[in-house]
Amino acid sequence: MGNLKYRIVVIVALVAASLWALFPRDTKVRVRDSNGVYTVKTEKRVPLKKGLDLQGGMYVSLEVDESRGTVANKSEALDRALKVVRTRIDEFGVSEPVVQKAGSDRIIVELPGVDDPDRAERILQKSAFLQFQITDKTQALDKVLPRLDAIVKDKGLAAASGQPKLPEANASIANLFTKADSGKKTGKDSTKADSAVLPGASGGAFSRLVSAGRLPGEYFVATEDADAVTNFLKSPDIQAALPPAKVLRWGTDSIVAAQRYYKVLYVLDERPIITGEGLIDAKPNTVPIEGTIVEFTLNNEAGRRFKNETGKHIKDYMAIVLDDKVMTAPVIQGAIGTRGQITMGGQNLQAAQDLALVLRAGALPVPLRIADMRTIGASLGQDSIRKGILAGSIAIGLVVLIMIVYYRLSGMLAVGGLALYVLYTLAALAGFDAVLTLPGLAGFVLSIGIAVDANVLIFERIREELDRGKTLRTAIDEGFTHAMSAIIDSNVSTILTAAVLYQYGTGPVKGFAVTLIAGIVASMITSIFVVRTFYLVWLSRSRGAQTLSI
Repeated sequence: MGNLKYRIVVIVALVAASLWALFPRDTKVRVRDSNGVYTVKTEKRVPLKKGLDLQGGMYVSLEVDESRGTVANKSEALDRALKVVRTRIDEFGVSEPVVQKAGSDRIIVELPGVDDPDRAERILQKSAFLQFQITDKTQALDKVLPRLDAIVKDKGLAAASGQPKLPEANASIANLFTKADSGKKTGKDSTKADSAVLPGASGGAFSRLVSAGRLPGEYFVATEDADAVTNFLKSPDIQAALPPAKVLRWGTDSIVAAQRYYKVLYVLDERPIITGEGLIDAKPNTVPIEGTIVEFTLNNEAGRRFKNETGKHIKDYMAIVLDDKVMTAPVIQGAIGTRGQITMGGQNLQAAQDLALVLRAGALPVPLRIADMRTIGASLGQDSIRKGILAGSIAIGLVVLIMIVYYRLSGMLAVGGLALYVLYTLAALAGFDAVLTLPGLAGFVLSIGIAVDANVLIFERIREELDRGKTLRTAIDEGFTHAMSAIIDSNVSTILTAAVLYQYGTGPVKGFAVTLIAGIVASMITSIFVVRTFYLVWLSRSRGAQTLSI
């Protein structure tokens, strides 16, 4: 009797633990408002994750982009990139995402419920390498313009799409510029250049495309000429002739003057005064003068270094460079400590949210590119859920019917164990943070058959023992004891196969393996332990029973 009480306590404890694992919890859910801006709210949901094929969403396969340079240890770099991508996805607010490494060269990202794939793609690929660099105030580019013009002429360099259209003069056009609605320059001095022609300009193919800007180290290039200048700058000869210790970076601003659009090119000190490695927080905001901004916070060490460096450059212009693009170049009015801001140049709040997100998550250690991307509609996922539930219901119904009709009372005990099996399996999936996929549902239904298969072995063995004339209690004990080896052998072999699928499979294959393993373990518990306990309860309540309905 003491053994029976112990068994009942264990079963009740497992049921309580399963109910606790399946109890609805607070879950972050992304909601898009009427302005297209996403916010994250909290809802109570059962902690069973639905995979991409059940919920709809986005599947992305990322790999290292070696077109920008060879990566020495790709696998190690990918491990570090995986942490950054996972942090970004968590910040993105996707409920129940899957971020995992596939092999040694890819990262698989599954984003259930995402309805803005373009935004997700930008966030995943953005390097988010932040630098603060002082703009050049020595007119270093002006001094090498004759050399650059000569190289273009001598080497016969041309833009990828042919020779650019050259303007008649290289006059300064700073006094013509107005702020474009699509690309306002904020935080910059409005001082206009006095020179009509860049010092040193020889009227060659390069210098005729570049006009003086409004602040030191700033130049304007007509939008239609930007590709030509970019291709000139890709030339090794041009690179070698550029000013030492200086770098050229395009800005994100779009400037309009005399009904023409211009891009901004900056000449910066190559050595940054600080990078974004010490950044610990970033938040979007909207202020009256600058508009949309991102406020950032540095740790104490980075803040001290930032304060010292900016203190040395009072009244100089500091470019805030993200992924080799100048976001803005404000003048330094005083030493800056642990707090600063990035002006978004007229971009909306959504862009500020995304920038703050990738800055908080950190920079990617290696550039990534999208190798494969697929989008699954939510309606397809709902249809999969309906069909999966229908298939599972039919399978369970047939199993219950067959067990009760063929094994009668013993079949009813097995069905009771099967109900607990379903509860235990779902609790195991929730407890181990597994993702339920359509193949996973198939594995769940398959494990139901495996669960009753163990009961079939036990019941048939009990029948044999009863036919040999053994008492009811002895036949039940012998039936469980002698069927044990066959049950363990079959289940262990299936678990090993599923483990191999989990180790080397990806996505849906892993989902199938996880649910199959969880189901098999739960079936062994219910068929060997729970159903036997049911028999013991029945025997204790019918002491005079001589026959068993089996």
